[in-house]
Amino acid sequence: MSIGDWDIFGDLARLRQRLGRLSHVNYAGIRGDERDDAWAPPVDIIEQDGALVLLVDLPGVRREDIELTIAHESLTVAGQRSSSEGGAGIRLERPVGRFRRSFRIAVPVDPSRAQAVYRDGVLRITLPQAAPAGPARVRVRVE
Repeated sequence: MSIGDWDIFGDLARLRQRLGRLSHVNYAGIRGDERDDAWAPPVDIIEQDGALVLLVDLPGVRREDIELTIAHESLTVAGQRSSSEGGAGIRLERPVGRFRRSFRIAVPVDPSRAQAVYRDGVLRITLPQAAPAGPARVRVRVE
């Protein structure tokens, strides 16, 4: 094999996939919500205009197959991607099946004003930050 025959990007993609599967196996008992066949979409989290914004790459996932849950101090994005093409696969790199990502929300947000927009395969979740509760001021009478 010569260096010209080496598919470095293909090898790196396979290594990443294997490491991803390995991490799901090792932590499945700890996380409790991920299985061997689960996949995890990439996510960017940014702070913008007084809100937390999550950008989740979900190409090929139908809108009705996406579920968002905000509970306590966490946000969960779950769903599934089905194989849409028929025929015999020659090279299959796009994961299919269920996915689930959970994130701890470290700043106070107002879940009643949360918004989600799904466009061009990207789910944009906007969580407006809540006004921080200031210290309570209590008068204590000295006797």
